[in-house]
Amino acid sequence: MPDNDLQRSSGQRPANVIEGAAVSVSLLCLMHCLALPILLLLLPGALGLFARSDAFHYAALALVVPAALGAFWLGYRKHRMRRPAILGLAGAACLAIALLPGVGEGGELWFTIAGSLLLIAGHAMNWRLRSHAA
Repeated sequence: MPDNDLQRSSGQRPANVIEGAAVSVSLLCLMHCLALPILLLLLPGALGLFARSDAFHYAALALVVPAALGAFWLGYRKHRMRRPAILGLAGAACLAIALLPGVGEGGELWFTIAGSLLLIAGHAMNWRLRSHAA
């Protein structure tokens, strides 16, 4: 009879895992459904304030610069071309200039757009060169 118990428990294990996963997913769904209306009411105002604040721009710059430096460094190590990194550094510099006091809203907008476009061009070039490098 112990062999029969072993077979039953080993056969139940996959079912228990599947059942546990189903219950977990159902609970996540319930939490999502209950929390979503509250989040939709609260987030637009909070995100809108944050997105228009200087803190957002500093946080974005703090994320963009290290990621870009890493990507351009890895690309340079593979293809040995400086042009993508130069474009990227110029883009990051434009983003930083946009945060300087006295630039004004119009200048901030144009420096941010130029910086973003330069970063995009640098990353596209970097990606293309990396894919063609051996």
